[in-house]
This record gives sequence, structure tokens and C-alpha cells, in this order.
Amino acid sequence: MKNIVYIGVSLAVVAALHFSGVLTSFTLTHPIWRDNATLFGSLGGAVLSGLIFWACAVKPRLGRWLERLVIVSFLIILPVSMYYARVFIDSADYERMAVQIWHKGSYTVFVTFVASLSVLLAKLRIIGSSARG
Repeated sequence: MKNIVYIGVSLAVVAALHFSGVLTSFTLTHPIWRDNATLFGSLGGAVLSGLIFWACAVKPRLGRWLERLVIVSFLIILPVSMYYARVFIDSADYERMAVQIWHKGSYTVFVTFVASLSVLLAKLRIIGSSARG
């Protein structure tokens, strides 16, 4: 039950970042697909978080591996996506590869951010003092 709260807090953080305009200032997403990337990426991250929490309950070793994988994925995907965003924005011509990586990367950043934040909140055991459940 606590895992649902961790996922909800992660989704609330993404919503706060979206509606406060922070995402606009970082050029993480293009104005055309900003709403879609935030919504669908966050929902995908919530599903991924649920799968990771389920894996932790069923097979703890697999769950720990997936937790590490999603955090490392976020740390790799965020700078790559922001780099290709800058390449596309600064180019005089239409950079097809840069816009494709930026587009897919912006969705993936939200998926991995929500999952990573949920996992980190669960690891820190912010809510309650008992083990995850």
C-alpha cells in the first residue's frame, strides 16, 4: 500500500514541475510534445514503478537489479536527451537524428524519473518505519 503512495508522490512532483514551468526553462521537451511527454511518460513510469515493486516482493534479487537499472538509465538518458535538444535547437538545418533522440528521450526521461523517484522514496522509507509493503 505504501508503494502506491510513493508512486503518487512521484507523479505529484512531475505535475508540479510541469505546471510551474520548470520543464520549459530546461528545454527538456519541445513545446509541441511537452504535454504528451509529461502525461504518457509519467504514466509509463508509474506502471514501471509498480512492476519494480512487484518484482521486489516476488524476487528480491531481480527487484534490486531493476531498481539500479532504472536509476542508472535515468542518469544516462537525461544528459543525452538534453544534449540532442541543444543540437537540434542550435542547428540551422533540420537535424533528423537529433530531433528523434530528443523526442524519444523526453518520454523516456519521464518514465525513468518517476520510477527512479518512487524507488528512492521507497529505499529511504519516507512513509512509516516498517519494511516496504
